[in-house]
Amino acid sequence: MSIPLQGSWHVWKCATLTMFVVVLGRHSLTAQVPAWTLAPWLGGEEENRERLSHLLGGGGKAEFLLRSPSTSLDRLATSAGSRQLTLLAPEILLVHNSAMPFSLNDGALWAGRGWSQRLRGGIQAKWGRVRLTLAPEFIATENLWYELPPPQVRLPQSADRSPFANPWHVGDYSIDAPLRFGERGLRFLDLGQSTLAVDVGAVVVGLSTENEWWGPGIRNALVMSSHAAGIPRAVVRTARPLRTPVGTVSGRWMLGGLFESDYFDASGLNDRRSLNAIAGSWTPPGVPDLTLGITRAVYAPLTRWSDVFAHGLDVLRDRGRRVPPNDSTPRPARDQILSLFGRWVFPRDGFAVHFEWARTDPPRSLRDLLVDPSHSQGYTLGLEWARAVRDGRGAVRLQAEVTYLENSPSSRHRREPSFYTGAATPQGYTHRGQVVGAGIGQGASSQWIGLDYFAPTWRVGLFGGRIRWDDDALYSFEGFYANKWCAHDVSLFGGIAAALATPIGRLEGTLAQGQRLNVFFYHLTWCGPTAAPIDILDVTNTTLELRWSVSP
Repeated sequence: MSIPLQGSWHVWKCATLTMFVVVLGRHSLTAQVPAWTLAPWLGGEEENRERLSHLLGGGGKAEFLLRSPSTSLDRLATSAGSRQLTLLAPEILLVHNSAMPFSLNDGALWAGRGWSQRLRGGIQAKWGRVRLTLAPEFIATENLWYELPPPQVRLPQSADRSPFANPWHVGDYSIDAPLRFGERGLRFLDLGQSTLAVDVGAVVVGLSTENEWWGPGIRNALVMSSHAAGIPRAVVRTARPLRTPVGTVSGRWMLGGLFESDYFDASGLNDRRSLNAIAGSWTPPGVPDLTLGITRAVYAPLTRWSDVFAHGLDVLRDRGRRVPPNDSTPRPARDQILSLFGRWVFPRDGFAVHFEWARTDPPRSLRDLLVDPSHSQGYTLGLEWARAVRDGRGAVRLQAEVTYLENSPSSRHRREPSFYTGAATPQGYTHRGQVVGAGIGQGASSQWIGLDYFAPTWRVGLFGGRIRWDDDALYSFEGFYANKWCAHDVSLFGGIAAALATPIGRLEGTLAQGQRLNVFFYHLTWCGPTAAPIDILDVTNTTLELRWSVSP
């Protein structure tokens, strides 16, 4: 849920000023409340160091693969007594893109061209079994102009579609993934990482808008990540990993709603979607460093929001069939993504491997699975290696990850949707215009590698990567690109990342420069060795990201 704000930069300046007032007064504040904690937000330095601790022999591997801010905060509050008021240290995030949007796993923030900012913080209150986390976010982005694809490379679409809507996924398999979020700056207040939960023995039940991360992925989670805004939902989860005779298990179930962006279409008849999702992880007895898991997310169109309660068991049902209004062709009644994942850590060797494999179109039979297992699949493969140095006072870590969501070879003879697009829901697997799963988005692929050095109070590292954006869209053109090998939309990037803990706060920074080749498939002519001069658009983009969290 978000609330638009007027007087954009005045609002943001007031929010930033408020943060500094809180910082200056933190000593007096902490004298009046029991605690002040640095909230473990998804993707922050605390999470980064937790992954490192797994490689060097630390525990907590099983619960790490199904995580959210509230689960980490719950662990901090477990021993704090039946009543507690905790201030969550404010965090400010600044992102600057020089030429193009580049925004991955930033939650409700979409970092367009220019400056973008996010300020968040809040409180956590505990009364016996009841816990309330209020962690709203103030968000603003300049959203400066950049060139969108010309008419020659756009597919025909209905008149009610926004000019900023994705121009390639316009038919049966559609998606709400705008190329730009309007032509003006964006400013709004979001509920952010807020949760109301009740401890009921082995499980926790509640209402939440926080982000979750399911699976072992470093950069990409195929079903649930922090790329989009948190989904308003009811949730039931295990309070802590449950030890059973057959191993340690954790689980989560949610029922919520996905919202359409303001930049998809003008119709108010298709705006509502339900989301029913479930995830479970299992660590076998005697193998504490191996965790396997399964997830499934099912999303369906709604006529009224009150109908969402009828979808609480969609994760146990097939996709069904329905006949849409003003149509005679039966379609799936629901869309879905099913994934299997695993991570195996070898602490003695400082090594870990992980995978996640998913399908958007479930097999119709065992024969179908065995004959064509790659149909509608996506996958992530990754590894990590670390070694302690300087008598354990420092560590070196290497990470690498590959994600592939492009159409499989079976699409040559069997119709296949682009990953995250929807047959039942025209907006696909998105929330407020951003994909709920992997940040690289629909029909894309990526490779990433990073090398870091960790000291007790600081970290520095180098990274590089490649993303091939929405590659399935390229093959939707029949009249263009006789030779498509040179027409892909690809980003190549590299940079430096660092973090520093100081007495007044923790500073994290990333500076990356990349070149996006053939932006939005702009190239219209053949590019063989004897080709005529080509019409092509390459863009060099520099991304600066600074994150500052106030120290407890």
